[in-house]
Amino acid sequence: MAGCASITDNRRADGSFDYADLQAQPTLQAPAPLKAPASNGQYHIPALQTPGEVGKMLDIRAPKLVLALPDNATLDESEAGAKVRFDARRGMDNVVAVVNSRLASWLKARDIPVENSSATEIDTAWFIPHQRERLLNDVDAGDVKRRFAIHIKAAEHGRTVEVSVASLGVDANGAEPEAVNDNEWASVMLLNDYLAYYAEQDQLHHRELVLSKYQPIGVTLGQDNNGAAAFILKADFERSWNRLPMVLEHMGFEIRDYDKSQAILYVTYDGSPDSSFWSGLFGGSDKDLSLKHRKYRVQLGEMGENTTVTFSTDKGQPITNAQYSEMNNLFSGLMRDDGLKEVKK
Repeated sequence: MAGCASITDNRRADGSFDYADLQAQPTLQAPAPLKAPASNGQYHIPALQTPGEVGKMLDIRAPKLVLALPDNATLDESEAGAKVRFDARRGMDNVVAVVNSRLASWLKARDIPVENSSATEIDTAWFIPHQRERLLNDVDAGDVKRRFAIHIKAAEHGRTVEVSVASLGVDANGAEPEAVNDNEWASVMLLNDYLAYYAEQDQLHHRELVLSKYQPIGVTLGQDNNGAAAFILKADFERSWNRLPMVLEHMGFEIRDYDKSQAILYVTYDGSPDSSFWSGLFGGSDKDLSLKHRKYRVQLGEMGENTTVTFSTDKGQPITNAQYSEMNNLFSGLMRDDGLKEVKK
């Protein structure tokens, strides 16, 4: 039945707290002519040097720990308190921008008011965590007002960023003392709520990327930013990057490797393009492209809201304009096919 207990019930020990009111007993005085029994001090109870909480005010819960839920979040075991480090993942160009963007959307989603904001610190205004959703409900047991400072410290190389939370003040707002958690506990809970939100956004983003490969994309044959022949995809880089491998495999390319940071796919052309698609264009007969069966590089580039796709050999030699023209119907048709599925292997 522990799940039915309140926050205050979970934080205090069971039983009587009469011991907290006990007074020190006077030293035994032996009447004359008797002598007090000898004592070696073995069972002497020393005086409390550092006064602290006792009785029902003593919080028996384990210290609150930061939960590094996102897969790019790590904890420094030597650091105490509410602090976490985010590392850039593969394909994440600017982890600082991602952290800041999600901080802003999280504050808005939780309706947490902001008093001051800069690139390195966000100071909240007074608010009652107990009235918010999710983990913030557990910060305190009553309508306790709090303020926090959220510190953002980015490394010079821009590949890591630290986020820490510190209390700027607490107002019990009439709540019982035992209903108010200490400041570090509250700071950790606030950071954990942000980490949970961050992880949820990661899941949503991943789901969108997975689904994006099945969304058709319009294509035109044109030129890239350098004036070279290229396919122009009517989609942003992420959508194009996710759909392109599936299209290439239907064309007869095998994906050998890729480097998203350089926007390059390393492929081998083995011929035998997707027969079911070609049959619709050429009356049932398969058609092999005139490309040599060898290794190629497929380079993506950004052109405003569109994405360019260029082909070259593994030595960096661009394919000819005639070969682009030859691939155009097949490439653009597969990109626009809203029923395209993964190639069965």
